Amino acid sequence: MKKMGRRANDLVDGRGGLASLALICVFVSGSVFAADQPNIVLIVADDLGWNDVGFHGSNQIPTPNIDALAYNGIILNSHYVQSTCTPSRTALLTGKYPMRLGMQGYPLLPAEKRAVPEGKLLPEYFKDLGYSTHLIGKWHLGYSSWNETPTFRGFDHHFGYYNGFISYYDYLSTWTFNDKEYTGFDLRKDGVPAFEEVGKYVTDAFTEHAVKTIEENDGTKPLFLMVAHTATHAGNVGKLLEAPQETINKFKHVEDSNRRTYAAMVSKLDDSVGTIVEALANKNMLSNSIVVFLSDNGAATVAPAYANWGSNYPLRGVKQTLFEGGIRGAAFIYSPLLVQSGRVSTDLMHITDWLPTLYSAAGGDIGLLDPDLDGIDQWSSLVYDLPSPRNDILINIDEKTRNAGLRFYNWKLIVGTSLNGTYNDYYGHLVMGDIEPRSYDTASVFDSPAGRSVRKASYTPLTEVEYEAVRRAATLTCLEPKAKKNPCDPASGAVCLYDIPSDPCEENDLAKFFPSVVRRMKRALVDYRKGLVPQADADIDIEVAQPKLFRYTWNPWVNCADSSCQIPA
Repeated sequence: MKKMGRRANDLVDGRGGLASLALICVFVSGSVFAADQPNIVLIVADDLGWNDVGFHGSNQIPTPNIDALAYNGIILNSHYVQSTCTPSRTALLTGKYPMRLGMQGYPLLPAEKRAVPEGKLLPEYFKDLGYSTHLIGKWHLGYSSWNETPTFRGFDHHFGYYNGFISYYDYLSTWTFNDKEYTGFDLRKDGVPAFEEVGKYVTDAFTEHAVKTIEENDGTKPLFLMVAHTATHAGNVGKLLEAPQETINKFKHVEDSNRRTYAAMVSKLDDSVGTIVEALANKNMLSNSIVVFLSDNGAATVAPAYANWGSNYPLRGVKQTLFEGGIRGAAFIYSPLLVQSGRVSTDLMHITDWLPTLYSAAGGDIGLLDPDLDGIDQWSSLVYDLPSPRNDILINIDEKTRNAGLRFYNWKLIVGTSLNGTYNDYYGHLVMGDIEPRSYDTASVFDSPAGRSVRKASYTPLTEVEYEAVRRAATLTCLEPKAKKNPCDPASGAVCLYDIPSDPCEENDLAKFFPSVVRRMKRALVDYRKGLVPQADADIDIEVAQPKLFRYTWNPWVNCADSSCQIPA
């Protein structure tokens, strides 16, 4: 079955249907006024596993707020991202495949003179449409000079950090270069170090700032708010995982102590989502808002560095691989503006699609976007449950590792390997054990802050019984244990071909049975390869960028001769 859908009732149904019809007409007519433009909240989790949200079938970590939004929106079960942080954020904010920008490789390092190239980013397009634009949390797209930082790339305000991760209480980021450690503070408000925030759990700090941003919105401009959480990325060596002890204590049923702390980190992330949605409802903004939730890549369950004990089960692979566990991210969209909601979509969607899709939702003219975008406008497909215009996704081409992947309709092709093939056979079973089994609590989902807020804002909110039906549709199952399998390890030099809808766990290689499909997809990769911009070699300026030169903060350093270098007025 392509989709599991719940068809909406007649628009004029006595439950706000006329208002719904009026809102829809605004978008269809193309006449969008500032008061009618939807507020857009984009929540990005970091390294969150497929199996770490309740709506995908796991009972281990309750995520009632996330689940309530997902069930009442559209669960995107074929939402693809890049396999690491910087490439995914590049794709999200540019609408382009990272390999077209030279951003397809490893994530950015501190003191590295590399950044997302010049060109219009998503927040700049929204400013053109009259939006106020805010980034809370992670940037990770370059900061060697001030003009590479968020407030110079389209965001009116930024409260967050520049590097790939920070510790959860002290906001420090420690990196090793040439066997020497460098530690710096990395939390800022519009470029100014926010030392006064130290001691707050970072997920709470970001949530408080998001709520304040919503409460201070005066309605003269629609709001674009991107909350790029630290959770659930691992922190510095020695304290990879951090969460409040009272939250950790709620997960005594989780056998592994590291997984237990990770579960608490996910729970705090879920609390954040509920608090933000409740703030939108209290401000009477939720009924005209679009909330998108996604993970930037799969969990780094047992990665060589910065493991977080997240679970991508039952998917194969981890962060940094091109298997589904690394690049098929947990995602959904919620909005009362969606006519056909309360369903699971299996249509292909890529992280690049959000730029044109949300721009279209905001009333923008798609013809004004960069014609070289790889993202595809899916707004009408989402609103009305129409067939998706996308039938293929370039997963990645990395010319340094000689690793590439492509989705084409139901097919997926992988050429070459990543991480030296170390985790090619990893399926995530190591974190599944519980001291005692748990059942799924639909009542807590229904009564969560997000669940209550949805019932106030939505015209046709789902019931608890309907939650279960959507959850079953969103839960993946793999081949039967006794089913015949044709294993494939791309590290051996083999080209691997999978029929993903019938084999989401990539257990049954079909390359030898469909050689014509393999040839066609390899030709497509060759065509994509023609547009590749080579990755720059790492250029680490640690001697002039080291934190001790800037009051022990990670700071832009180009054209900054000493510690007096502050953000320009």
